[in-house]
Order: sequence, then C-alpha cells, then structure tokens
Amino acid sequence: MNESLGEVLTVADLENEEPATGGESLREQFEDVLAEFGEAVKLPLALGEDGNATFTVDDEIVVSLQYLDESDVVIAFAPVGAFGGADAPDAGEKALELLRLNELGGPTGGFALALDEDADLVLAMDRRSVLEIPAADSLAAWMEALVCAVRAVRERFAEKFPVAEEG
Repeated sequence: MNESLGEVLTVADLENEEPATGGESLREQFEDVLAEFGEAVKLPLALGEDGNATFTVDDEIVVSLQYLDESDVVIAFAPVGAFGGADAPDAGEKALELLRLNELGGPTGGFALALDEDADLVLAMDRRSVLEIPAADSLAAWMEALVCAVRAVRERFAEKFPVAEEG
C-alpha cells in the first residue's frame, strides 16, 4: 500500500461518518442560507413550520419558497399576472405565447411558466436541490433570475396583450 494515500476507507466506514454539514440537516442548512440572504436584503426570512417562506421584491413581485422535506428540494415561484380566464377570447393566443416563452434559452431563463387555473394566475417557477443552494449568494442569484423572468414575461404580455383602457 502506498503510505501517502493514507488509510483506506470502506463503505461501512463511510456509512458511519457524520455528514460533512457538521451534523446539521439539509433543511437546517437551507434555513441558515435563507436567514443570511434575508439579512443581506434586510428582510426577516425564515421557513414556517409548513416549509414555506414568502417575501416581496420592490413592492411588486411576491416570491414564495417551499422546502420539501421528503426530497430536500426547494421550489421557488412567483405570480407573473392574471391569465384572464380559459374562456376569454384571447385565451388561446395567451396559451401559445406561454408555450413560446417556455422555450429553452428564452426570456424566462429556464424558469417554467405554469397556469394556476384555480387562481387564474400565470406563475414562473423552478425547483432546485438544496445542495445547489449552499450559500446566500447562490440563493440571491436564483432569486434575481426569477425576478428577471417575471419582469420579462410581464413586459412581453403587456406588449402582446395590452389592457384596454376604460372610458
């Protein structure tokens, strides 16, 4: 055996090792990242007992985070705006535009657009393993991308489907 390699570990040794997290669960790690991100943006952010946290960006975009304990995945979503009803005259055009905007490399930056029929809302959403969010700066970058996606879709819908003025 090459002495410079040190001791050889077996699978049994690895199974008995403490996680590299210093004993924290992945949820606790994410809670720390979220709190640090909250400090940076001057908001008291924490997951509720249900695993959810919500905050508003620039008084216009409501961002929701949901931690899924069973898979250690975080879902991020934000309403883009009202769809206008499935029976509206322009519903087909709007649905086609949502599909176009969902194209890879499009203005959504990889965030999926979905229609919440119950709330009549278009949502921008994404999910990530908590392992992909190891620090506040990675969470900040993800949230910035979400906000950019929401703004881009809102601009596109405002151009293509202007709201008729009453009067």
